[in-house]
Amino acid sequence: MTNRHERIQHYLDHMCVQVKAREVHNDLRDELGNHMQEMILDKKQEGYTEEEAIAYAIEQMGDPAVVGKSMHRLHRHRMHWGLLVGLIGLSITSLLLIWIFTINVADEKYQFLYRGHVMYTVIGVMIMLFFIYFDYRKLKKAAWWIYILLNALLWINPMISTNFYGMSRFLIAPLGFVIDLTTASVWILPLAIGAIVQEKLHSNCNMQSILTYIAMVALPVVLLFQMSDWVRMFLFGTMSIILFGWLTRKWLYTVLGAVVTGSIFVLLLFFADRYGRLERLSVVLNLQDDPYGGYSNNSIIKIIQSAGWWGNGIDTKFDMFKMSYLDYPGVLLIDVFGWSAGILLLVGIIWFVASMVKMLPRIRDNFGRMIIISITSMFALQIIYSLAMTTGKAPILSIVFPLIGYGNHLLFEYAMVGLLLGIYRRKDTISTINEKIQQKMDADLLTNS
Repeated sequence: MTNRHERIQHYLDHMCVQVKAREVHNDLRDELGNHMQEMILDKKQEGYTEEEAIAYAIEQMGDPAVVGKSMHRLHRHRMHWGLLVGLIGLSITSLLLIWIFTINVADEKYQFLYRGHVMYTVIGVMIMLFFIYFDYRKLKKAAWWIYILLNALLWINPMISTNFYGMSRFLIAPLGFVIDLTTASVWILPLAIGAIVQEKLHSNCNMQSILTYIAMVALPVVLLFQMSDWVRMFLFGTMSIILFGWLTRKWLYTVLGAVVTGSIFVLLLFFADRYGRLERLSVVLNLQDDPYGGYSNNSIIKIIQSAGWWGNGIDTKFDMFKMSYLDYPGVLLIDVFGWSAGILLLVGIIWFVASMVKMLPRIRDNFGRMIIISITSMFALQIIYSLAMTTGKAPILSIVFPLIGYGNHLLFEYAMVGLLLGIYRRKDTISTINEKIQQKMDADLLTNS
């Protein structure tokens, strides 16, 4: 290597020292090095010697420390403070509601609930911090393994499970830790499937790739059906349709898929339902004369109506709903603090989901955008229905209120928020080379459409 090349290399090394995001070092070296090379060639054509041309290029570029600091400001890791503030608000609300529930509603034998909720929250935050600093792009390499492992657990667990509270959806891990397999599948499997088929559906959305996607979705659906977890089966199916539409931009196929899936689900309710789900779904049509569980809906309506703008206070006796408050934190919030608190919760949730949606146009990496679509859609589906159940006018289903309701579902929800924050953190450090490849893929997709 000649002396002039060493000088340029030394300049680029000194500049990159100031840039903390190492992911962009190679891109910066290529971009600035090529720019310096062009200046050197121009000056050589004007009659400069090579040494003079190199000195001129370095002088024009400026102090490498100053240039490096400006590049660092441009490519540094980011934090989405709006999403983080929304999460903190929901976490505080959750802890407050479980504390109120524990001291006023739960029997003495359930006093451990608050400690358990704090434990889930602390572990969830730790998992979230891990995913903030985890490079989400590594999930692509592990996608097939994740898909195979989760499907294998969904298949094997019902055969070996001791049926935790009569349900085979729970996996009993070492030290007695309980993992909700179906909830894990609803969050994780769409990400794994999307990672596997994304490039294929983007670059060559033909019948073969569509059938591959359908087959990969059908296997978990069948397993969830066999486990009788129809709620998670419906959520997973809905999420898969949304993800297919976003990946392919084939909206006609997406609508047809939604119609076919909805029709199959309705037929299952009529002909393959052994647990009276159809009756429970139709309860809201006749709440006054219902033998299938209208008590919960009527109780919620009475509580909401009696709360008023400022609620019944923390010292209320909670005679109307008792232990059921644990499943409906929104109802507990309104009962204690009134309609004003319910409206404030609604505004906070809208802000929280809007913060997720606003991330999308700022992310250049297509895989990161796919993850945002999947996670945001799943949060939105569960939040919307949880709010609907809070009114008492919607059928009561086993859908928990994300980030507020009690249970180990919090672990997955904090993990998903951590993934979102991790994607946003790296939004300005993704390789420009990858960005150009993705732009070409998007252009090809639009041409094929």
